[in-house]
Amino acid sequence: MKVTRRDLLVWSAGATAGLLFTPVPWKLLDDVSIWSQNWPWIPQPTRGPVDVKLSFCTLCPNGCGMRVRMAGGWPVGVAGAGCHPVSRGALCPLGFAAHQLNWHPRRLSRVCYRGNTSSWGEARVAFTKACGEGPIMIIDGHPGRAASSAFETFVQRRGSYRVVPGQETRALAPYGTWSGIPAAALGYDLENAGTIVSFGAPLLDGWGTPGRLTRLWAERAAGLADPQLHLIQVEPSFSRTAARAWQYVTIRAGGEGAVAEGVARVLLEEHLVPARGPMPSLTLVEVAEQAGVSTDAIRDLARTIVARPPVVAVADDNNPAIAALNVVLGAVGARGGIVRRSKHIRQDVCAEAAIRGMRAVLIDSTVPWDFVPQTDAEVFRFAAWDGGSTKADWLLPAPGFLEDLTDVPTAPTSGMETYAVAPSLAEAPTEVQSAAQFLSSIDPTLVTVDKVIHTRCSEIFRQRMGTLWGQDVTPVAKFVSVQKLEEELWKGAVWIGEPHHAGGLRCQLNDWPEAIGPARTSNASPPWLVPVLPSLASKLYQESGLRESPEGRSA
Repeated sequence: MKVTRRDLLVWSAGATAGLLFTPVPWKLLDDVSIWSQNWPWIPQPTRGPVDVKLSFCTLCPNGCGMRVRMAGGWPVGVAGAGCHPVSRGALCPLGFAAHQLNWHPRRLSRVCYRGNTSSWGEARVAFTKACGEGPIMIIDGHPGRAASSAFETFVQRRGSYRVVPGQETRALAPYGTWSGIPAAALGYDLENAGTIVSFGAPLLDGWGTPGRLTRLWAERAAGLADPQLHLIQVEPSFSRTAARAWQYVTIRAGGEGAVAEGVARVLLEEHLVPARGPMPSLTLVEVAEQAGVSTDAIRDLARTIVARPPVVAVADDNNPAIAALNVVLGAVGARGGIVRRSKHIRQDVCAEAAIRGMRAVLIDSTVPWDFVPQTDAEVFRFAAWDGGSTKADWLLPAPGFLEDLTDVPTAPTSGMETYAVAPSLAEAPTEVQSAAQFLSSIDPTLVTVDKVIHTRCSEIFRQRMGTLWGQDVTPVAKFVSVQKLEEELWKGAVWIGEPHHAGGLRCQLNDWPEAIGPARTSNASPPWLVPVLPSLASKLYQESGLRESPEGRSA
């Protein structure tokens, strides 16, 4: 009998269908699952009490509130904390699966010197020698922490301290330049804005503290034909934020600054706002050519923006033209605009410039892996995960997620001061040290992180201002001692300061700022701050409809 290809296909389909109704494949799947869960490198929580602790995510400066499920003293699950006054229960995909990162295959487990295994003792000897031979520099990725104070103290007599600003802080840089107030001391009063004009910033999918604007949008705009809050998205691609915004304006890639100039020109020419700032240099025809939009569309956008004040423009990165538009709108130092949230932050020096004259450079684990210092000095880099090729001479394993005591200062985009404490909830699988611990082993007189945290708690108590948000909401003035206040912070409460007052921030522009080059055209969410992703985070990120992760990052 001749067997045809069709007969084979029919037989295969029938056999497959019959196999599904037998226990064989399901038993095999069950066995594979059991075997895979008992591989020796997979940690198994010990039997013990199961409880939930409040803490904060420290993978980025936003410090979202978390509920950490603990089993036998180990974190086994993470969820958003609804009692957090800013994040309000929201977490990014990375935060939901962050407890998996500590067991990632690319977790650093040994000290390396130029690719070869070394030791902590040899690293200390090398760094101590460098300190004695010349100036050193410490580079910080999350300034304002207790560890940052230790860094600054250590380099006072030995060198200098620099920071790597995040994308959201860079967007505030022009206001700092024009006002003399550090960009890190500024924020956005979005809660009181009537119209938000976003120039490429992913406001509804990852910008700032996840949950802050999405909750605000859900409460004041979602589902309403004429919402209380108008969100206008101006960017080249149809992003998730553009799809959910009240109005979307499509432009040519790199045309964000030109559109801002065109809108400012219309506002000034038609006297739609009180005259603030100089007239932009571009004409509407030139703006239309650069941005790929008509002059009528630019005029309509300008009139729409001012229809519901207060108005604030948000840039995706450092763009002086968009900052100047806020000056024209009167949004700088005003309710619903750019505000000064703190008077106690000093101006930091950016580390992106070339580093010269240094004997050694120490890079904290909070600095993004793709940051490469422009220096010929000996580089000591702390990291919890190996992100691949690096210019560092020394690679030093740092604590991972929830493995180190730290504090959480105000998030970069917040319009109000906040403060929280993230205690250590897990033990590292190998010997690790934070940069602050490493420096303390070299200089025993250096103030420790826990003492700095205690000092900051004492300052909050002494000022008798603000409110603690935790399981209950309690004004600071009602605490009878600093010990009680500090206990609540260690239990997961977050301090939030008094509402800001308009004023105290003034930008005087005599000339329209020059363009700094085409704006970045990527519509990716804020940069990942770790070089690896846990499997669950990768799945959530892909299936949630968010954009692909940047190239070169391992999942």
